[in-house]
Amino acid sequence: MNRLFCVLLTALSLAACSSMKVVEIDPHTGHFPTNTKATVVLDKRVDLDTMKSLLVIEGNDFIKGQIDNIHYFDEVMKYTDLEKKIIQANLTDKVPSMHDRIGLSKAATYYKDFLWFHTEVKGTRPNQRVQFILTNAKNMDDYFITETKLDYVWTGVNDQNNWYPMFNALIDYIKQNSRTYGK
Repeated sequence: MNRLFCVLLTALSLAACSSMKVVEIDPHTGHFPTNTKATVVLDKRVDLDTMKSLLVIEGNDFIKGQIDNIHYFDEVMKYTDLEKKIIQANLTDKVPSMHDRIGLSKAATYYKDFLWFHTEVKGTRPNQRVQFILTNAKNMDDYFITETKLDYVWTGVNDQNNWYPMFNALIDYIKQNSRTYGK
């Protein structure tokens, strides 16, 4: 009985793990490989082409790699890299901290206007969801929010069930709000 329990626990743990593998967009579909769709929570119409010069991400190498593979934004940098740029540009008096929305807004005002891409986890188990959010850093206006359910038991939390569907929703949002994407 103990052995069966250990095998089941290991199988569930593996199913719940995310490989977070950076992959290229499938040239035939224009999306990342998945059969799952994310839920779009917010979809504001904006002219993204005027805001694509810099995207600052709050995230890891996986998120940066996936966004780089979308091939839309002129520059994608991590939050920590933006902090270094602020210091190098001698703007620490104008942007003393970037650990809140006010600091990010000041960075967008004094360094360079940018979009902020971040994630949030909403709810509690078993109804927990993860969201990707695209925000105008200057005025903190959210333009796009997509989410997937974090199902740690049955389908697992992984690239195909969570991350790729949300990146695909972001691709669709870019396509709808850009005249230059893919051209």
